[in-house]
Amino acid sequence: MTALQKKLEAIEKVGAESLADHTLRKLIHLQLQKYTKQLAEVQRELEPFERQYGMTSEEGHRRFLAGELGDAGDVMEWMGLYDDVLLYHERIVTLQAAADA
Repeated sequence: MTALQKKLEAIEKVGAESLADHTLRKLIHLQLQKYTKQLAEVQRELEPFERQYGMTSEEGHRRFLAGELGDAGDVMEWMGLYDDVLLYHERIVTLQAAADA
């Protein structure tokens, strides 16, 4: 059993589930705000690359994985930023699912 599981078990034993649930919902909300803000910032950083290459970052990522864009420094920076987008999307989906549970 992990330390977090032990803490949650103790909260349940003392009847403080609603307080824990409320606190966790606030934490999830704060994390969602954080990742949403970071996602917007990264998407703004992607715009110059999308203009330069005349394609969306999603299309660029597909073509990069297919070996069609090479490995120039600006391409690597672009794809690194797009990896951040994918990560933030994944985290947002995960947190939203937890918030809806």
